[in-house]
Amino acid sequence: MKNLVTIALLSALMTGHAIADEFENDFYGSSDSSDVSGKFYAGMDLASATFGGSTYPSTAGLRIVGGYNITSMFAVEAGYAMLSSSSNNCDYGGCGYGGYGYGYGGYGYGYGYGYGYPVTLASYSFDTNSLQIAAVGSFPINDAASVSLRLGLDRNSMNYSSTDNSGNPLPSISGSKSNRLYGIGGQYNVGNGIVIRMQYEDLGELVSGIGMRMISLGGIYNF
Repeated sequence: MKNLVTIALLSALMTGHAIADEFENDFYGSSDSSDVSGKFYAGMDLASATFGGSTYPSTAGLRIVGGYNITSMFAVEAGYAMLSSSSNNCDYGGCGYGGYGYGYGGYGYGYGYGYGYPVTLASYSFDTNSLQIAAVGSFPINDAASVSLRLGLDRNSMNYSSTDNSGNPLPSISGSKSNRLYGIGGQYNVGNGIVIRMQYEDLGELVSGIGMRMISLGGIYNF
């Protein structure tokens, strides 16, 4: 199923790039200030990620992006997302027993490390990062709004640390994995080079067996 989705997105991006010149004249026109062909852009998104196949908490943070508009319908973009979740007041199990990386069903560790039972947490810190590069196709709905598709590669990484209710540090968990990514979104050109956008992306796996999905809302500036 994932292969079919990837092929469909790639086909759509290639088709959009091939017919870009024709549609640019229809939707933008050569004298229209919304024509961003040949321009660079930079921006920032507010982002939140969830992790399938695990009991890790969701993380939130920022993604910084930069890109180049090959045409008004086709761009190449690089980004770096920095997302985290933490608590210093778990209050005897308020953050779960065994944490999100220990005990029942967690990633990496079960019983052991001196504990014969699921460990009750006092605190935890969960940091995730994603370095991304993608081809982005934009398909206009009208002069200002468009739908976007993206397909690319990423490198996801994580670090999870926690303490038990006696204040003892538990073994930390870290890892990374390279993946393909794909996503869909919508964007709105408010003028003067400013574009507001919202996106949903499948970033592949955080580490083996744990999927990473991200939603984001932000903006870019073309210059």
